[in-house]
Amino acid sequence: MKKFVIALTNVVFVVALVHASACSSTKAARKPSDEDAARTALVRELNALVAQGPLHFETDTDILTEQSQVLLQKVAAQMHRVPKVRVLIGGHADERGDTEYNLALGERRAATAQEYLMRLGIPRQRVRTVSLGEEQPVAMGHAEDSWGQNRRDEFTFLLPGEARSALNIGALEEQPSDLIASTTFGAQ
Repeated sequence: MKKFVIALTNVVFVVALVHASACSSTKAARKPSDEDAARTALVRELNALVAQGPLHFETDTDILTEQSQVLLQKVAAQMHRVPKVRVLIGGHADERGDTEYNLALGERRAATAQEYLMRLGIPRQRVRTVSLGEEQPVAMGHAEDSWGQNRRDEFTFLLPGEARSALNIGALEEQPSDLIASTTFGAQ
């Protein structure tokens, strides 16, 4: 009788072990939550804004064009609608001028866009800027058509609690999945 109880206990143990391992390998289908759907919709909206950028500038200026102002008004409207969205603006210059001058020009261009967004009611802490000067051209030519494409502000939208190195400038405080939409050339 004792041997029978031990054998029965072993059988029950094996059955329980097999059942537990079978259950652990079976994954329940995950339904997308309302939050996931809202995030997906937001990313779609931000990507639509990104498709309208970047902001372009004339030679040697940090003056926003009318077209750039209209796009920044759309960006501000979206940021008012979704207060958790932040933006990182990267100012760029063409290859003419020395590195120091181009970094300063890129900084002025990014600051101009930041100031415009602030005039539209977006708090400074939701708009970060960085200058990349001539270091990340999108067009590799030595003529006006290439230079015109390289004189730009790119913007990258960020959400809290996630991260990514944005604008190819190395690590920021954000985490890798923070970038949700970007005008950055070759992003994603």
